[in-house]
Amino acid sequence: MPKGPAGTIAPNTKCPAPNWFIVTSHGWSASHWLAHNLNRHPKIVCLHSSAALLADQHEPYDLTELLARKDFTRIFAMLARFRAGYDARAILRPADLYLPFEAQGDARLIGSVHTFRLRDLPGLAADLTRLNRKLRIVNLIRHPVNLVNSGAGQFELSFRLDLNELHWITRRIADTGLAVFERIAARHGLYPGDLEVLSFFGACVTLRGLAADFAARDTLLEQGVAAFAGSVRQEDVTRDPETFRALLDRLGGGVIDSSDAYLDSVFADSKRNIHNARPRPTEPAALFADWAPWQQEAFAFCLDIFGLRPLYQAEGYDLEMVPPGENVA
Repeated sequence: MPKGPAGTIAPNTKCPAPNWFIVTSHGWSASHWLAHNLNRHPKIVCLHSSAALLADQHEPYDLTELLARKDFTRIFAMLARFRAGYDARAILRPADLYLPFEAQGDARLIGSVHTFRLRDLPGLAADLTRLNRKLRIVNLIRHPVNLVNSGAGQFELSFRLDLNELHWITRRIADTGLAVFERIAARHGLYPGDLEVLSFFGACVTLRGLAADFAARDTLLEQGVAAFAGSVRQEDVTRDPETFRALLDRLGGGVIDSSDAYLDSVFADSKRNIHNARPRPTEPAALFADWAPWQQEAFAFCLDIFGLRPLYQAEGYDLEMVPPGENVA
């Protein structure tokens, strides 16, 4: 039976209830690649994004064709759907999303990637602990240098289309350190409202959300949410088949067979949603060195004002190339 929204089909009572999972993440972390490849497994149903879309399409967020046709009606409808998801996900319960998929098919594992962020979950602690399912929660993280580089590329497109996001991020830039960003702009002769500059500043200030995720992790542990199963690094899960296999075991509790043939198909899958098409190094130290001085300064300021340096270093990330943020403030 094909995967899809629940209809009038009676629940399958011949098998034990499937296990559930939540992979939380910030955007720009290969979350769609992960969701799509989880959903390709015949025994997994996986949703993705704030809109909680079934991750069965190869490129559901590619606007290239719509932009070429100037189909702004469909573009704005798509943006509205994601925007509604942003508003809902802090109160959305996993059961609201996952239970309908138990009514059809024979999935042994049902869950989502990037539909919930880690900061959304402490408010759902009661729901997470009383679920009659073997729920597992894993947080997907990425090196902050690469994260910001990708985010800046996405904002260069989305700011031209999404006035709501433009307003939200611009306000966050001002609230984070308007005087600091103006000093950086003055030192380097920049117009802070130019698209490239504004987009990069905006990607840097979104690191504040990562600080909220780390705080939420500690809160979940304090709340005794046993379902929380730690973090996985994007760089590892997208490059190493054994890390991907271990993640499946962590999410599924052993109910999913990750055969070599399945893993081969996963790692033959091309990466998608490349947010920043500029030809730049991919390794963080080389990428940071390739940034302009004003970009390095903005990143260093945000990394340290949000207290993220020791948190990422504890996850095994190298940030020695980044100067102290207070030196540029």
